Amino acid sequence: MARNSEKIERRVFIETPEQIQFAFELAGPGTRMMAYLIDLGIRSVVLAILSLVILVATGMVLPELATGLVLLLMFILEWGYHTFFEWIWHGSTPGKRAMKIRVLRTNGVSIDFVRSAMRNLLRAADVFPFGYATALIVMFVSKSERRLGDFAADVMVVREDRVRLRDLPPLPKKSLSLPRGSYALLGLKQRDLSLIDDFFRRHNYFLPDRSLELASILAKPIGERFHISTEEPRLLLAGILRESQDTKSSRFKSTEDSGAFR
Repeated sequence: MARNSEKIERRVFIETPEQIQFAFELAGPGTRMMAYLIDLGIRSVVLAILSLVILVATGMVLPELATGLVLLLMFILEWGYHTFFEWIWHGSTPGKRAMKIRVLRTNGVSIDFVRSAMRNLLRAADVFPFGYATALIVMFVSKSERRLGDFAADVMVVREDRVRLRDLPPLPKKSLSLPRGSYALLGLKQRDLSLIDDFFRRHNYFLPDRSLELASILAKPIGERFHISTEEPRLLLAGILRESQDTKSSRFKSTEDSGAFR
């Protein structure tokens, strides 16, 4: 989706074919290490509990089987934990969620199973010779905050700080009203909301026809999926942001009309 990107002071700017630009702040080694330690703690607790169950169930009769099962469990948790959560949580693990960071492809698209597996399988190279020394050296030398696994999978780890109310764009006073609770059914991700939010920031820079065209591009998939009218796409997009405000505790908040919509 992205066509070009550049990095300025730990920020990556990605521009879509629709000329809408995303800004991502790269997560540094300290934040990523804290997320890893949280995930390590969770894995350690799970390993301890399941190992105890295995030892109690089989250790007395078949100690060799118990040892084999524990080693298999350790392997699964070591290599499968991060891949599984990054796959089903679109780039997040419990530790990453706690630290508000997320893995994305370098074009801003959510990571898939193959790329997650690739970056996590290469942890063996990143950890060499100990304590993720190789990963830290690569992140420092490359100045891109990426380790070997990230380069191989063509991904990056970014911060997911909440949007501040004072940074939000003005919305039209009147917007399409969505039924309460419909936002949860839409299943929109942070990136989708950010894209809509960014449209309202920048639509005044385009000619009216171009602005309407971009709004239609954003609203059409939502309208088709949920049979919502897209005759007024900007009003639908504004309604989505307002509904997300009610659902997600003021993540987005409308402001007074600045005269953009008349």
